[in-house]
Amino acid sequence: MTISTASIKGAALTATVACVASLAFAAAAADLEVRVEGLRSSDGDVRVALHRHMEDAKFPGDAGVVGAIMRPAASGTVRVIFADVAPGAYAVAAFHDADADGELAQNFVGMPTEGYGFSNGAVGFMGPPSFADAAVNVGEGEAAPSVSVPIAYPEAGEQEAGQ
Repeated sequence: MTISTASIKGAALTATVACVASLAFAAAAADLEVRVEGLRSSDGDVRVALHRHMEDAKFPGDAGVVGAIMRPAASGTVRVIFADVAPGAYAVAAFHDADADGELAQNFVGMPTEGYGFSNGAVGFMGPPSFADAAVNVGEGEAAPSVSVPIAYPEAGEQEAGQ
């Protein structure tokens, strides 16, 4: 079997172009640090989702998710990093999955019974906040932008009233 010089040069050119393209993307992208704050216990997990705005999709629905991270819970603050985030507007949704079942526990009327929160401390009325209220901007070439997501827990009386 003979390998021609042209095929090696072609492969090397393709690899070089791919490498340069990835470096150009990496230079424009940034790591986004998310601090999930106010966790009451180390039970279960913390689940964090990074969302982009999608027309005709509700925030925080699955359609806009561009990244998701799960970490063991810890009392206080859990820090996660979304690597190589392209410049643009994003919103973060997080919840303390204390029972580690992979879902935000809710009572029979759909109110959360586990702690949850959104970037910018955004809150909604009778539902989640809008994407715009929770949006944070990741700029081109920013050095590790950071966002805080305070976790709110439903009051014991609210949980009991809805169960």
